[in-house]
Amino acid sequence: MRGQLVSIAALAVTCAVWALLSQLTMLHIPGYERFLGPDGFVSFLEEKTRSARFALRGGMPAPVKVCYVDVDSLSIGKLGNFPWNRALHGMVIDALFQHGGIKAAGMDFVFSDDGSATSGTGEIDDGTKRFALAVRRHKNVVLAATYASQNRPLGDVSYFPFVFEAGHGQSQIGPPELPAYPIIGPGWGHAGLIDAVGDGVAFLPFFAKADHHTYYPLALQLALLYWELDSSAVEIGKNTLTVRGRHGAEMARMPLVMSQLVEPNWFSAWMADGNSHASFVEVLAYAQALEKGSAEQQVEAAAFFEKFRDAIVLIGPVDPLLKDMSVMPLSGAQPVPRVSVHGNLLQTIVSGKFLHRSPVWVNLLLIFSLGFVAASFSIVRPRFSLQAKVLGAFLVGIYIAGAFYVFDVAGILIPLAAPVLSAGSCVFVGALIQVSREKRQKNRIKGMFGSYLSPALVDEMIESGKDPHLGGVDAEITAFFSDVQSFSAFSEILTPQQLVALMNEYLTAMTDILMGSGCYVDKYIGDAIVGIFNAPAPLQNHALQACIATQLLHKRLIQLREKWATEGDKWPPIVSSMQMRIGLNSGCATVGNMGSEKRFNYTMMGDTVNLAARCESGSKSYGAYTMVTGETMRAAVAAGGECVFRYLDKIIVKGRRDPVEIHEIVCLAADLSHETSRCLEIYAKGMQLYMAREWVAAMACFHESAALETNRPEKNPDSPTTPSNVMLSRCQVLKESPPLPDWDGVFKMTTK
Repeated sequence: MRGQLVSIAALAVTCAVWALLSQLTMLHIPGYERFLGPDGFVSFLEEKTRSARFALRGGMPAPVKVCYVDVDSLSIGKLGNFPWNRALHGMVIDALFQHGGIKAAGMDFVFSDDGSATSGTGEIDDGTKRFALAVRRHKNVVLAATYASQNRPLGDVSYFPFVFEAGHGQSQIGPPELPAYPIIGPGWGHAGLIDAVGDGVAFLPFFAKADHHTYYPLALQLALLYWELDSSAVEIGKNTLTVRGRHGAEMARMPLVMSQLVEPNWFSAWMADGNSHASFVEVLAYAQALEKGSAEQQVEAAAFFEKFRDAIVLIGPVDPLLKDMSVMPLSGAQPVPRVSVHGNLLQTIVSGKFLHRSPVWVNLLLIFSLGFVAASFSIVRPRFSLQAKVLGAFLVGIYIAGAFYVFDVAGILIPLAAPVLSAGSCVFVGALIQVSREKRQKNRIKGMFGSYLSPALVDEMIESGKDPHLGGVDAEITAFFSDVQSFSAFSEILTPQQLVALMNEYLTAMTDILMGSGCYVDKYIGDAIVGIFNAPAPLQNHALQACIATQLLHKRLIQLREKWATEGDKWPPIVSSMQMRIGLNSGCATVGNMGSEKRFNYTMMGDTVNLAARCESGSKSYGAYTMVTGETMRAAVAAGGECVFRYLDKIIVKGRRDPVEIHEIVCLAADLSHETSRCLEIYAKGMQLYMAREWVAAMACFHESAALETNRPEKNPDSPTTPSNVMLSRCQVLKESPPLPDWDGVFKMTTK
């Protein structure tokens, strides 16, 4: 027990280490160390598995039409270095709404005073006014707002008003950097946050409360415009953010991580076939063609703008020189423009296909469960080591496949790195435990048997794991096995001294009867007795003698129970209700002196012996206390009529292919009562009907015989069932699920 506790503790510590290294939440948010701990090896691997899950799943159908207008190298080459005169942005907005018929536009630029062009002041003011008028005309324009200053590196969120940082002075943070008036103002234009956590885009803050106002991300503002709603439709809960329609209908329910963050799903790669891209300068050129171009140019321009019809357009920087790039799912290892995260987040909001992460307790359960289960495959006998390794690897493979499957069908991210690493580590620790255990076992065997067996034989037992086989002869025997029912309960209740005294008295009484019946007592195994009839000395009618002996044993045990019951407080009540079960089988077995010249034991081996043991262990399934095979029954009946038998079943015991006929020794013929005789008569009739497939009639017989059983539960509380009850239940099952036409009454046992 102590060794088992140490093993469990070692495995638990191993799993706990991986649980700690996984940072419990299983989140990988680069640059966010002060909330989730430093990025580590586990987080790095978990992020890789997340990308692999996206890659294997692939893209998804878009629920809303999203187009991109790119501030790319072509545009910068034509229009000069960025930022440009804001009048150009106003012209693009006008063209997209007037000629393209778009629903809304989002601009991934912060049009603050710091981001104005460097030309003359009058030109700046004029361009800003023209841009502001375009925003006011079309209204459904969302402009970027951010807490990341131009003077701080990309992804610096040190000044973002996180709700979980209220105790760190963050409540005094003001509004984000917003488009300067008159670009937006009362009644026209909207501002949307474009901040991400770290330099990646795995998590985005979904709202910011500052300066008595709540700011929402660019994608959510576009979704509200798509649904023709305003920010009053948004409800912020502890773990969710809900958008409701005009009549209270739920448009979207977004799960929040750490009460404020959202993990975007990914619908397409940046340059996927379904994504429509146009250069910023192309929009200006085609707009000019519609106004001043030839008829052919106007037709071409009209076709160009038609692809924007009813779309939501995102306008943002895509040129690498503008340094607004990140590695994103579905787009490979090369960084792509960050404006695409707003498009994928918009698709996520409108579709409702949000990503979900399993809670912390589930993550911990997975880490510990996979670790312990995988370790169990490493702590097996050497001869099963290969199968164990295959099963362990198969189990881990099933878990990995399951993680990919639940992500594919339900968008649930369960941890992969930490549980798999936990499993591998526990297998290694389990192997070390097994090596240590085997070494202790070898030392124990040498200590126990070194004085009784030859050193070479002890070494053979240790190295091979098999009992020595030094020969024998084949003989017809009746193998005997007995066992005390529920012996473990005695061990728990009695002190060691009481248990030894009780077993000595019981085994002495049983051995006296067995030896008096001509049985050779092979060995004692705890409370179990193993015996041989007809070897080493011949015994006439050995099957009958064995059957008679079983009933004498039961009678003697009744006398012992009565004696123990009169001994007052010496024994607990369980002792006076002790029962034993016996199994017999007759046939050919190998018997002989097995061991060495210095130490040997006369014993038996073979299938006949194994089947006798199965009869003993299997008798409890039928509520019988003595179960014998058909071979033993027929041999005993042929030799005399001293015993009363009843047919129980024809079974295939676990580990065998051929069916075996089994019977119960009910009692000695001299002890047969009228009630028992009537029970056996009705039971036999029921068995005939059972074999004839007349289930209802058979059930009636078994129901009647059950009330006459000697060991029915109301008379013998230690007998939970009887043969009649077993067959009654069997008939009910077969009635509901009839067997195949070639059914021959054979029942397959699934336990030993």
